[in-house]
Amino acid sequence: MASSNTQTAVLDAARELFAEKGYPATSLREITRKAGVNLAAVNYHFGSKEGLLKELVRECLDPINEKRLTRLDQAEAEANGQPVELEHLIRIFLEPVFESMECDEANPMPCLIARMHHEPHPQLHQMLPEILAPVVIRFMTALQRCLPDHSVEVLSVRSQFMVGAMLHVLDMHETINGVRLDDREQMLQDLVRYSAAGYRAPQMS
Repeated sequence: MASSNTQTAVLDAARELFAEKGYPATSLREITRKAGVNLAAVNYHFGSKEGLLKELVRECLDPINEKRLTRLDQAEAEANGQPVELEHLIRIFLEPVFESMECDEANPMPCLIARMHHEPHPQLHQMLPEILAPVVIRFMTALQRCLPDHSVEVLSVRSQFMVGAMLHVLDMHETINGVRLDDREQMLQDLVRYSAAGYRAPQMS
């Protein structure tokens, strides 16, 4: 039980500090001080600061990705062999993020993910492909079925545009030009329509 409590304390401290200060600017000493543990506890449970970051990223993304894949399975079953409609596919990808997007002291994870997007570093770039691979493969396959005239390269780039817009929303506070961020359904609908138009735009020859 003590070991479990120590691990939780370290994760809670790192989650808050990474969201507040960013990963590069946060030291293990700060994390251990806030968690009330010694450095050996971090090394024992996570191996390193990078291992701690990876655990936090998985903690955030794994539940989101499970929802995405479950909903995609259902949508493809209902489509009965036909491509899933593009707007529906985009919503399946975005909605689980919007469902967990409120960032406050009790849930700093959305702020952490948005901050890491704005402060890229090699460790994050190395771990994200592994964590996201199952979702990326499934959604790219589904996108290709929706838009067979678009190349994989074009769909990949436009997917990055969509993810960038999603992460920008996570990093905003209270309103965007008068639209309240707590009206998540409106924001989700607008981002789905915006992304679908971008995906459908003719690709340059």
